[in-house]
Amino acid sequence: MKTLSTCAAAGAALALLPAPAGASTGPQTWSQSGCGSCHTLRAAQSTGTNGPNLDLLHPSAAAVADQVASGGGGMPSFGNSLSSSQIQALASWVSSVAGGSGASSTMPASTVRHIQKSLLRLGFFHGPVTGFYGPLTTAAVKRFQHAAGLKADGIWGPRSAAALKRRVH
Repeated sequence: MKTLSTCAAAGAALALLPAPAGASTGPQTWSQSGCGSCHTLRAAQSTGTNGPNLDLLHPSAAAVADQVASGGGGMPSFGNSLSSSQIQALASWVSSVAGGSGASSTMPASTVRHIQKSLLRLGFFHGPVTGFYGPLTTAAVKRFQHAAGLKADGIWGPRSAAALKRRVH
């Protein structure tokens, strides 16, 4: 319990700081709020052990937003130090990248961003462009593959790339 109290104290101290100007993306808010000091999240390269491992938890955006805004269970509330848009950006990002793995997880972030942007333009991707191949990207790839008449397994490969190239160009 001592480490949980230390984490809560650190979070409470951060909660008293004014919200950083321009912190409008999930990764920025994660970093500036010190989330990685308590939580493990592979996409953020954080290995905190005082709070839940978010890769194992796979929280929804609504659950993240509620926890960040209200606190509880040893976590301080950030509702007074983060704007609602910062909380929503953080929640959306965490839920989209938590637990991300799968066959495409070793793909370079620049390639994943290209896929996400292309699928966003085509109406298949509905999340933040993060460069991380997590659950939102996998779901978008499955929708695209299904629409393209491919096996909808969520794994990006040569056939998916060729189908995307045909649709974009």
